[in-house]
Amino acid sequence: MIDDRTDSPSVPGPPPAGRRWGTVIFGLVITACLIASPGHAQLRVVNYNTAQFQGDLTAFQDVLDALTDDDKPGFASPVAVFVFQEVLADDVDLLLQMARTSSPPEVFYVVGTFTSYYEDNYGGAQAMIYDFNRLDEIEAEHEDIYTQAGRYTDRWKLRLLGYDSPDASFYIYSSHLKAGDDPDEEDQRLDGVQSIRSNADALPAGSHIIYAGDMNFYHNQEPGYQWFFSTGDGQAFDPLGTGSWAGAPYAIKHSQSPRLTSSGGLVGGGLDDRFDFQLPTSQFNDDDGLSIIAANYRSLGNDGQHYNNSINYGNNYYYPWDVPRSNDLADDLHEASDHVPLVVDYQVPAVMLAGMAGDFGRVIRDADFEMTFILLNDADVVVPEGADVLDYQAEGSGCLLGTSSGSVEALEGIVEDTLPVDTSQVGPVSGTLTVSSDNEAVQNPEYVLNTSGTIVRPANASFDGQSDMDSLTVEQTYDPDSGVHFIEVNVHNYGYDDLQALLDVDDVSPAESPFGFVGGLAAGIGDEPATLTFSFDTTGLNEGEYPADITIYTSDEDLPGETVSTLDLTFLITIGAGSECPADVNADEQVNIDDLFAVLAAWGICDDCPEDVNDDGKVNIDDVFEILGAWGPCP
Repeated sequence: MIDDRTDSPSVPGPPPAGRRWGTVIFGLVITACLIASPGHAQLRVVNYNTAQFQGDLTAFQDVLDALTDDDKPGFASPVAVFVFQEVLADDVDLLLQMARTSSPPEVFYVVGTFTSYYEDNYGGAQAMIYDFNRLDEIEAEHEDIYTQAGRYTDRWKLRLLGYDSPDASFYIYSSHLKAGDDPDEEDQRLDGVQSIRSNADALPAGSHIIYAGDMNFYHNQEPGYQWFFSTGDGQAFDPLGTGSWAGAPYAIKHSQSPRLTSSGGLVGGGLDDRFDFQLPTSQFNDDDGLSIIAANYRSLGNDGQHYNNSINYGNNYYYPWDVPRSNDLADDLHEASDHVPLVVDYQVPAVMLAGMAGDFGRVIRDADFEMTFILLNDADVVVPEGADVLDYQAEGSGCLLGTSSGSVEALEGIVEDTLPVDTSQVGPVSGTLTVSSDNEAVQNPEYVLNTSGTIVRPANASFDGQSDMDSLTVEQTYDPDSGVHFIEVNVHNYGYDDLQALLDVDDVSPAESPFGFVGGLAAGIGDEPATLTFSFDTTGLNEGEYPADITIYTSDEDLPGETVSTLDLTFLITIGAGSECPADVNADEQVNIDDLFAVLAAWGICDDCPEDVNDDGKVNIDDVFEILGAWGPCP
């Protein structure tokens, strides 16, 4: 808003469209995790003395363009917050228009609360312009603080969009303290800083605060500068250290003046003073949540090689890989103002997204099985260091066992972690995964994710559906040169129900001639058996016995913890010289009721028993028919 205590410009309002976009992630079927995410949440904060627009406006526009494109630290990022000094009330609209002209499409700048206590008469007021798509101003928190010499420091509170924590907000003060290096002017600056610190110390403990602006401090021993570091909740630190900045060895710290010669209201003298500062409080210096990227603190265009000279004298090496670009920027800085902008990048808090499958399916009992969950640090930044590293802890309950922890950088993509599943008990199981983060201001600090599944017994391969039979001998007698005979053998999943794995018959060991394996390998055997068919070719064989040992390889269906097993099958095939009266089960030379009773008594799978009249490995109705067909005396 604009305070009505002065003739104030009208400031365009917010964009008509929404400013938040959903973020959709994860290729797995997971418990939902969607949040609203702002664009380019990474924070670039700039303070710049406009010199009341007494410089060249085209050059000033070029400087604003360069601030968004400035990739000196290895990346470029649109400016999130501008605080300007020496802003005349009638120039606010123009300043906003120029900021918007410099912005990429995803950025929409608006003016923060603007006030002027006749400050046009004292060099101009403070203005704050911020990206409406990344930040909200808490207008009720705006205050003006008198700092002597007709000047006021403005305080604004901004909140990061896409974050719920109150620690995702910060205060920024913009100051233009009294200029001059005599003792009275130093005292006025000290009075101003004391007023600022008194205001800041009254804020809630732990507040994130940035003191920015044109402070006009001439040296590091000045009382006003030192007062910023006095004890209290608003105690600041200097990202460049509190040592001296005087002289050529410290030229890289200087921000005033980029011109040697005064002209058109712009003060000259060369680049030899550090008047412009961003002094954050210690909450910005813990690398947790909102924090300064101190290595990126810089005066735009200052290459450290133009001490006490114009910034565009000779070649400028601010971008050492692109001297023509540096020279163009230096020319614009020379003409735009008698200060250069101070640019500082800040990391934003982490954004945690976590997911896990709601149903892990069926798992074999006693399997070494782990449940996978996924995490993402979804902070919307242009480089990993633009966001806090997400530190997380995971704890399982129910069927999920143990704990885990780790870290995820922004832009790292989806990270997987696991917790063991208790597979010791057969039946339905369920578990809960709690993923949490203690990071400062982390968005979505806790996820409670539920999953369930079923633990099943291994399959049980058997030659019999009624008992657990792992070996079988099949005896048959064939006439010489009687051709190819086929022998069928059933494989059951003994004891199968819904809490037992299906059975796969995977392979049969090679059957050497005259035996052969015709087929019948099967997967997913449950209630019904698979039938394996073998062959025996009598062509050209001599009378005698032909044995063969066959191994049948089986396994559980394709489930975690899959087990394997084998069945042993033996063939004893006789060519010729078989019994001329096989139906005479009791060998009394008669096929009668005694033989029939013997067959009925031996009903079922038979391993080399005389009741198996037709030698097919089982005693059943076919053997009864053989008895009835041979009824009477044996020939």
